[in-house]
This record gives sequence, structure tokens and C-alpha cells, in this order.
Amino acid sequence: MALSSGYITQKQAEIWEFKRKGCSESDIARKLQVTRQTVHKAADLANMGIEAALAEAANLNKIRIEKTDAAKGILVGRSIEFRMPVIVTFSSRNGLQVWYKHEGDCVHCERIQKCKDTLLAEMEARNIQLKEDEKSIPPSRLAELFFKSLLRES
Repeated sequence: MALSSGYITQKQAEIWEFKRKGCSESDIARKLQVTRQTVHKAADLANMGIEAALAEAANLNKIRIEKTDAAKGILVGRSIEFRMPVIVTFSSRNGLQVWYKHEGDCVHCERIQKCKDTLLAEMEARNIQLKEDEKSIPPSRLAELFFKSLLRES
């Protein structure tokens, strides 16, 4: 599921991404040639939109919310229906993604490469470093590393 443009604008997403990476509002304002107040307001609107998108994804997927951090684009919860941990993420690169913690049969799945590419892109966007040998593990194990890293940062 991709985050629709109805939640935040492209400029808000760009500012949110800079903030998520640790840039100050003053630095962002200089880079984008806008005022710091513009950056502050856009960041607040982005966080509100992302929080709404994360909550809507949780509602649609019957996830009981345990923790939300819109500034990091993370919602941690539990699937009511499947009785398993779930993380919902937002990034400018991959939009909104819903991750269920489970043991997948990746070898026989037709989406193995798509899952792997999305996970690697999400980890890269969040500056999660992998060892070289970890890049070749199945997506279900890669997702486990991703979950652990996200839970540490949230």
C-alpha cells in the first residue's frame, strides 16, 4: 500500500525526510531557500499527516496500536486477526508499508525479490547497516533484522 498524496505534499515529505535524517530546521530552510518558520510548519503538517496515515493503515489491517512515532515514520502494534507483531512504516522512498512478523517460505514465493528489494531500500533509507553476508539472507530473516533495528530506535 502506498501513502496517497492526500496525507502530505511532496514538499512536506521532503522536509520530513530531512528532519528524520537529523537536519536542523535552519539547515533545511537554507537548503530549500525558505524560512525556518515554513520548514517548522511543513514538518508539523507532515507529522500529522504521517500519523494519520499510520493510524489508518492500522485500522484497515486490524492492528492494535502499541506505539506510534510519526517523526520516524513507525507504528508498532499487534494484528488482532493474525495474533502477531506488526510494524507499519512510512518512508519517502517506499511510502506506507505493513510488515507482519512471521516465518515466511521465501524460497517458494513469487514475490521474493520484491520483498527483498523493498526491505533493503527501507533499511538503506533508515541508515540501517548490514554486513555483506546479511544482504543475501531470505526476506523473512532480513525482516527480522529490520524489526529489531526499528524496535531499538523507537
